[in-house]
Amino acid sequence: MGTIEEQPPTSEYINHAPTYHTDKKSAYVLPNDSIEHVRLETQARHLSGIMNNRIIHSPVDKASVTRVLDVGCGTGIVTDYLAREYPSAEAVGLDLSPVPKQGDRPSNVRFVQGNILTEKPSSWVCTNDTATAPKAVLDVEAFDLIYSRLLICGLSDWPKYIRTEYSLLKPGGWAEVHDLDWIWYDKHGKVISDDWPWFRRLRSAGESRGLDFSGGSRTQQWMNDAGFVDVQVKTYRWPFGGQWETEGVWKEFGEYVSHVMVDMFWHLFPRLMEGQPGVTGEVIDQMREEMKHDFAPEEGKHWLFYVTCGRKPS
Repeated sequence: MGTIEEQPPTSEYINHAPTYHTDKKSAYVLPNDSIEHVRLETQARHLSGIMNNRIIHSPVDKASVTRVLDVGCGTGIVTDYLAREYPSAEAVGLDLSPVPKQGDRPSNVRFVQGNILTEKPSSWVCTNDTATAPKAVLDVEAFDLIYSRLLICGLSDWPKYIRTEYSLLKPGGWAEVHDLDWIWYDKHGKVISDDWPWFRRLRSAGESRGLDFSGGSRTQQWMNDAGFVDVQVKTYRWPFGGQWETEGVWKEFGEYVSHVMVDMFWHLFPRLMEGQPGVTGEVIDQMREEMKHDFAPEEGKHWLFYVTCGRKPS
């Protein structure tokens, strides 16, 4: 997925006025503007680096793949990767907002706008120009592989999402979910985030909106409940600070995480805390200051990123 570009400037990310998707049925709370696109692209390159450029972990038979789906595709960077990885397949990128136009997309990429929890695939709207008429997306058994990454700030019904993936997969197809838990650990593996008052308050506000901040670790059980077989999980740590890392990709990743998480959470506070009792601008400012302190780089401080794969029985 290319070399890692420089990080977006912290002041630019924090100081700009972000825009958001307009789907009122979705709980997704992160921005959808060009500054956020830079963050997503940079993040994708770091994740590719720590995974040794192995984005897809499912043992998919490339020769049999005809259509893949990237849910919450953002800028389409992984959709493009899937198109190149499976050149004989149609790679469909789904997002709540239109994907930014780029001139170097693979010819087998198609982007659609829609909500996987509330809309059937046949109602998704194609948003990129194609040389030929787009193929219809069936409402069941349409895909050989369904991929998603970091939907934690947007999914209000994880079990339903996993069941929807199951219904949309062809028999023998794979679902692959890459996501986090909002739990921070120290170098000894002890949970430290339970001691952060701002975090407990922010998490409670998100849960009141229906968000589940343990989606990473719980996906395995949800897949089992939905009927998936051969479910497998691989974990990656996200270090907060890279100066203690010995490998270059991890050093860069740790430095990136320690900066960008402050930026990202800065915009999460007013979105998640909106309408909460007793919340004022002063309260949000105080929570932000506490967050900056607790997110400071520290040896061994990390959270966990889960890659969960499951197969629909043939």
